[in-house]
Amino acid sequence: MNRRSFLKSSVAAAPLSAASARLPSDQLRVAVVGVRGRGRSHIRGFAESPDTVVTTLCDVDLNIVGPAQKILADAGAPKPKVVQDFRRVLDDKDIDIVSIATPDHWHALGAIWACQAGKDVYVEKPVSHNVSEGRRIVEAARKYGRIVQTGTQSRSVPALQQAMKFMHDGGIGKIYMAKGLCYKRRKSIGNTPDGPAPEGVDYNLWLGPAPERPYSRNRFHYNWHWIWDYGTTDMGNQGIHQMDIARWGLNKHELPTKIHGAGEKFVYDDDQETPNTQISTFEYDDALLVFEVRGLLTNDEKGVTVGNIFYGSDGYLTIGRDGWKSYLGEKGEPGPSESETDEGPSHFQNFADAVKKRDRSVLNADILEGHLSSALCHLGNISYRTGRKLTFDPSWENFPGDDEANAYLTRRYRKPFVVPENV
Repeated sequence: MNRRSFLKSSVAAAPLSAASARLPSDQLRVAVVGVRGRGRSHIRGFAESPDTVVTTLCDVDLNIVGPAQKILADAGAPKPKVVQDFRRVLDDKDIDIVSIATPDHWHALGAIWACQAGKDVYVEKPVSHNVSEGRRIVEAARKYGRIVQTGTQSRSVPALQQAMKFMHDGGIGKIYMAKGLCYKRRKSIGNTPDGPAPEGVDYNLWLGPAPERPYSRNRFHYNWHWIWDYGTTDMGNQGIHQMDIARWGLNKHELPTKIHGAGEKFVYDDDQETPNTQISTFEYDDALLVFEVRGLLTNDEKGVTVGNIFYGSDGYLTIGRDGWKSYLGEKGEPGPSESETDEGPSHFQNFADAVKKRDRSVLNADILEGHLSSALCHLGNISYRTGRKLTFDPSWENFPGDDEANAYLTRRYRKPFVVPENV
């Protein structure tokens, strides 16, 4: 079956009008796609909500499903269905929500197909593997009337909401620069040979939209983050959280006009393709956004290693794992702060609330927010890969007259796993 026929049959199996009209009084039924690592957090999050029940687990690697099943068993949840092919999730008309925690290169296609099949979507960060994909998800969500939440949990943390209000109300004056810090120690991944995929793994499905390439352990579980075909550097992995906070603090709802990225993979001689040291600057008319990745040994900045620093005309503010702190005036005297960083009502519950109300304005991290923050990471990577400063048109989301840079805005897709230009 080709992709067009598949989508036609999937949508026929779950008519959009019926899915939109159905407002169940009981729990929303969730399929979690990708159940290793972050996917297990999805399972816990939905299992804890009184409004959702995980009915399906989906992963191309059947060897890792056991621990995910145990999470649900320990929570007293019903035994879930297990499927290996994501397309069978879309066929299931009883599923209301598709929760995507796959590698980055599958995020956009999974989200778009789910929207087209009449499902609401929770999609992990970064929401896309390139800039064009993110915009396509936004278009699909709007066209099919779906609720789509981005997995940037910081937007549901009360302390960070408080920090944003303090800054947006002028707490540190006019903000002229935001800096995102991703100083997360990363050791060498070494070298692994090509070989056969393990039994129980559908490697063709794992590759999905990515180019054909032999299996290697360093291009599979987790270490795929450091391979360009699947990952987006640590800026798009851990750093997307801090990038989203930086843009949130600057109160920017558009992309910048100038981008300059530089970096390198220093010290190690291994299979990693992406840089372990990277710095990017993004120019807005009235402010700078600076983002720095340091994967090797380094110092902190004002006690922050993974977090943000905002600089204003009347002071500065830091956000780290221990909350936020402000420093005011010429002497940097301590100002308002908050050490509590618990989520409160979870990001998953926020999503469930929006789904039940059929109101995307309820979302703390609508897909458009996810697209813009993810796109910033991609833009920094494009400047790094071209080796020069770039001029960007935020209205058209392209680089005027720059064929080399524009080529990185999308990718060649492996059929039938093609992200459509028109959703």
